[in-house]
Amino acid sequence: MRNFKLIVSGLIILLFLSGCFQVKRVIKVNKDGSGMIEETVLMSQEFIDQMKQMSSSMGGDKADTPDESAYHNVKSLKENAGSMGEGVKYVSSKPMKENGKLGYSVSYSFTDISQIKLDENPAENLMSTSRSDQEMDDVHFKFKPGKTAELTILFPTHEYKGDEDEEEEAEDFSEASEQDIKMMKAMYAGMKILVKVFVDGKIVETTASYKNGNEIILSDIDFDLILNNNEALNSFARGKDVSEDEMKKSMAKYPGFKTETNNKVLIKFK
Repeated sequence: MRNFKLIVSGLIILLFLSGCFQVKRVIKVNKDGSGMIEETVLMSQEFIDQMKQMSSSMGGDKADTPDESAYHNVKSLKENAGSMGEGVKYVSSKPMKENGKLGYSVSYSFTDISQIKLDENPAENLMSTSRSDQEMDDVHFKFKPGKTAELTILFPTHEYKGDEDEEEEAEDFSEASEQDIKMMKAMYAGMKILVKVFVDGKIVETTASYKNGNEIILSDIDFDLILNNNEALNSFARGKDVSEDEMKKSMAKYPGFKTETNNKVLIKFK
């Protein structure tokens, strides 16, 4: 599951884009397999300004142009529907301002959850990653209707492949340097990522790690809680040197980090 490792390793773009963002995705599934995808994205003004500067340097609008599309681009949001799978339709969106952050909320409808493919890390949409790369990290779904509906969530799997030098270094983990800690705190302060599935009915059986009523939490990461725990922060910093599964399991014991460790999750509801 490469997407979360990209966060741990520190995407190149995040090295230049200081300031936080928060992403929330809720996938609502009905008993017939139809449903809604609702996303909320909030970004700091600094993050938005630096994104605009990068766009300007590549021939886009001037960085100082006051434009709502910098954080609520309806055209782009409508285009995203096509990449989510067959039968997905843009429903509505609106700009948002909350706690000093700017962003948007958007809703999509779908007719068949089994046709849906979503990037495992919703923050990926804020990065300049090609769709061909993202397809390797899509989450897929299977659905079986009936008196008791069955939803299966299939996560991408990726083996960790480091070179020989990396493998030797991985045998002896050392704590992150003071400089690394400062950089991580600047990069990840205020960042939150939440992804959950909401089913229209009572869950009678599931293999999910985190269940709350008729909700299944796939990811719930609050970086402020991690940054305020030195042990958790060092474990998080070492995540780039281990496999995805190892990183998730090592972080699961710390407050602020919940993410599904199973590659396949079954949800039965009625």
